[in-house]
Amino acid sequence: MNHARENELLLSVARREVPGALVRQHLDWDYVVATARAHGLLPLLQKNLANAAVPGHVLSCLKREAVANSQSMLHLVGKQLRVYNLFQEHGIAVAIFKGALLAQMAYGEMSLRQAGDIDLLINRRDFARVRLLLESLGYEMNPQLTSAQLASHLSNHCEIQFMRDEWFTVVDLHWDLAPRSFVFGLKVDEVMSRLQFVSLAGTTVQTFGTEDLLLYQAMHGAKHLWRRLEWITSLAESLRATPEIDWDTLINRAANAHATRMLALGLRLVELFSDIKVPIVASLDKDATMERMAAGIRAQIFNTHGYADSTETNLYNLRIMDRKRDALISALRSIFVPTLPDWQALALPSSLNALYYVYRPLRLSKVYTLSSLKNLRR
Repeated sequence: MNHARENELLLSVARREVPGALVRQHLDWDYVVATARAHGLLPLLQKNLANAAVPGHVLSCLKREAVANSQSMLHLVGKQLRVYNLFQEHGIAVAIFKGALLAQMAYGEMSLRQAGDIDLLINRRDFARVRLLLESLGYEMNPQLTSAQLASHLSNHCEIQFMRDEWFTVVDLHWDLAPRSFVFGLKVDEVMSRLQFVSLAGTTVQTFGTEDLLLYQAMHGAKHLWRRLEWITSLAESLRATPEIDWDTLINRAANAHATRMLALGLRLVELFSDIKVPIVASLDKDATMERMAAGIRAQIFNTHGYADSTETNLYNLRIMDRKRDALISALRSIFVPTLPDWQALALPSSLNALYYVYRPLRLSKVYTLSSLKNLRR
């Protein structure tokens, strides 16, 4: 079924400019709501349609979703501030990012992003102390890892979850900005030395500095192939909300992080999906390669769902990484370096931990073979 009109509505929601004539057309509202949820746009959809000529049952549904999301956000922010303050009391450097704080900074309302988990960035050297503090609040690391597995995970990956049963609260604890399987040169200690103070729910907290946040958003979207429309929208609105951007600093940090193409792609997408014009984008993308990639993402954004397979990801990385060797290193690490699912799928004693580097490619091969066979049967 063709959903061109519904997709145009969602694109207008992402631009935060919904034409009344478009809303009054006969639309598949089940598709609109489901797709908005998948792209993280449900709160923005409700906000933009609150006074529009939309069927009553649709407005009621969106209002219920918005109220539930606001309640979840308030709950998460309360838990986040409790954890943040505990870390501060114990002299642990910590930054809040993503989630409600990004919504507050980009949209002006912390309820305009879909509630998820609690994202915190720490220095890796503080992990053991932070773990004890989280456990004192009733959080448990998920999954539980052996000492050897945890050491490997801390070296090769960037985050792990701590969970509580109450409201299924999840702290997503980060000690790096990207896993080693996605080469990104912006260092945590640099980011932590440039934190800025902002207000969240009446409390002063620290988060990424302006240029670091924009570069992180561009990297994060690129890492996930820009498959979620809200990532583009929040980057666009971050730019709109921050007129004092030091463009030279942003360009230099992207170059030092070998992420110029990632930044260029993110900014090209902002221009393509919004009314914002970015003064530096042409200088970053002199051969218009990222402009063509952005056009391809625009054409397929409602047709791509879930995670990309390793082949697609590796080919994509060849195009968006400044150095081809980084794309090759990323591909090799993604194939061989064990991850949480590998440790969960096979329990080995610590003395045989090195075998996970053999087991992972075998497990991936089995997963992709079964997936291919399943697709052939459809």
